[in-house]
Amino acid sequence: MTYPQPPVIRVIADNAIPVQYDNSKKENVEILKRMYHIWTPDIRIMDDSGAELYRWDGFLPPPEFIARALCGFAQAHLRRREFEAAEKLYADVLTRFSTTYAAPEALYYLGVTGYRKDPLSNDLLDQWENLRSRYPMSEYRVKQSFKELPKQK
Repeated sequence: MTYPQPPVIRVIADNAIPVQYDNSKKENVEILKRMYHIWTPDIRIMDDSGAELYRWDGFLPPPEFIARALCGFAQAHLRRREFEAAEKLYADVLTRFSTTYAAPEALYYLGVTGYRKDPLSNDLLDQWENLRSRYPMSEYRVKQSFKELPKQK
């Protein structure tokens, strides 16, 4: 199991207050129903009001879990317009976990973060150019490809 691994514990403890609901216990049925829970593990990053800021389902081994969690925490910062904190976490994914499935997502949103922080900067297009060359077959490469479509007349 991924959670008891010290690096996983560290990334969770540094960024969140973990809460776990056992889906086999009757007392958790209602909350899991309200959360539209369908599979385990069901990982959600939520703010203190209960608003969901990021989620994923299914097992990931420790390096993949850490990279995905860091992307989730970064996205939570981005949604709250905490740009420096988001940039730091996305950069961490790209530095320490550049071969994980989460890395293209980190690069994509690193560009988005730069743009949201300063719409006049070239961060978005620069990071998306990096995305095209580093992760050409990724879902996030496809998401940014609209920038390459011919202009409609």
